[in-house]
Amino acid sequence: LALGVSACGSLNWRSKPVEPPAPLPKIDKALLVESLWSLDVGGKSEERFPYLAPAIGGDRVYAASADGNAVAVTLSSGKPAWKIKTGARISAGPSWTENTLLLGTLDGEVLALSATDGSVRWRRQMSSEVLATPRADQGVAVVRTLDGRVTGLNLADGSNRWVYESTVPSLTLRGTGAPLLENGFAMVGLDNGKVIALRLSDGRLAWEETVAVPTGRSEVERMVDIDGDPAVLAGGLFVVTFQGKAAGFDLRTGRRVWDRQTSSYQSLVASREEIYQVDDKSRISALELKTGNPLWTEEALLRRDLTAPALTDNRLVVADAEGYVFWLDRGTGHVVAQERV
Repeated sequence: LALGVSACGSLNWRSKPVEPPAPLPKIDKALLVESLWSLDVGGKSEERFPYLAPAIGGDRVYAASADGNAVAVTLSSGKPAWKIKTGARISAGPSWTENTLLLGTLDGEVLALSATDGSVRWRRQMSSEVLATPRADQGVAVVRTLDGRVTGLNLADGSNRWVYESTVPSLTLRGTGAPLLENGFAMVGLDNGKVIALRLSDGRLAWEETVAVPTGRSEVERMVDIDGDPAVLAGGLFVVTFQGKAAGFDLRTGRRVWDRQTSSYQSLVASREEIYQVDDKSRISALELKTGNPLWTEEALLRRDLTAPALTDNRLVVADAEGYVFWLDRGTGHVVAQERV
């Protein structure tokens, strides 16, 4: 150890110090958080997967693990309804629709499970890894793969209906945003900073718009990936890019309504008159729905590697890399409760 430290010292490296995560915020009169139930889904992976998230369907919550477990839990009690081992390296999902669960895998498969008992309805081999949660509507399952393809599958049997191909830049973030399905269209944010709307029925391009233009000399500086899921509210589509912009579009025509400089790889969430965003420094912001103007920005959780936001009642909820969950007041952005899970 002494020799190693000495050798490192002799190299005289000039490293830029890394700022630590912000300390846990001090909360005056914190709200009481009560744990109702907990269940271990099990399974660990050599890779890190921020793409696995629970899905709610009816009176159950569904979850999956990276090593292939899938489980259904009664929402009110936390008691398992069923648990199966798929044998797959699950990397995305699940999503719930029409009593069907959809999962994506590192080996480029899409699995459709029965939400009733977990039995496998069909498996479909795709062209590359599936890191974005597959979504389904109107009998069509839409799958985004890492090679830039968006594929429409028949939800009943997994047969192919259509494929849309896009060009992937030479360097991108590891991740892809899930398609958002609304009014017979699939809205997808691409790794080149563009957002597209595809017709669910046949996969034809309805419109395409550029959210952010790549700039800079290096490939790293030119990354403008859209890795978070878009949000839809009140006839508007809202998208954010890494090292680029957040923008609002008319959902029907694709016309840009507003944009503002920012950088994020997380999904947006919209409600009432606001859009909520977590940027790449873990700043949390509320933006006006119609203009994109900031209403408030909270920096108490800087560099804590926050998840995308979720909404519950009058609170905004985020979690961090250390396993803490934070509740924020939606009107001010102040942290009002925290709990380590």
